[in-house]
Amino acid sequence: YALETQNRPVFPGAPDIGLLVHEIAHQWYGNSVTPRTWRDMWLNEGFATYAQWLWQEDHGGGSAQQTFDALYAGGYFPDAESNEALWAFPPAEPPDAARISATPVYWRGAMVLHKVRQTVGDDAFAALLRGWAQEHRHGNADTGEFTAYVEESAPDKDFGGIWEEWLYGEGRPARP
Repeated sequence: YALETQNRPVFPGAPDIGLLVHEIAHQWYGNSVTPRTWRDMWLNEGFATYAQWLWQEDHGGGSAQQTFDALYAGGYFPDAESNEALWAFPPAEPPDAARISATPVYWRGAMVLHKVRQTVGDDAFAALLRGWAQEHRHGNADTGEFTAYVEESAPDKDFGGIWEEWLYGEGRPARP
């Protein structure tokens, strides 16, 4: 399997482009800004997964919205078990350390970021991502710091529903 490390990603062979983008994104989200605890792992894996969506969107693939919609509708993964796993627990509250690499941490974590992007708009979201990485460069951060940063970056927006339903909510949120 591939693995981000402190100074460079490691691959078992030639990676496909999605995996390459994911692991390179960890240089900012995971290595430079490291999750404070294992419960904050979505700040690492959700960001890297969303980087894949953004790369795909910018290079002729489906949009991040299309990926989000397919995940929400249950048509992204090839089997029902994987689709159900997406909603097994909130990305910011893995039930134990054994599940910090489970589907919700990666995919639902990316969905949280997409909901933030929808709320603030593309330009503000890009600035938010750059600012987060810059402000916490070479340090640790936790979910509370991230949500506070988002709210401070867009004080005129309401993120309560995103945090409640997508970041901390149990099961599949009622509204996409």
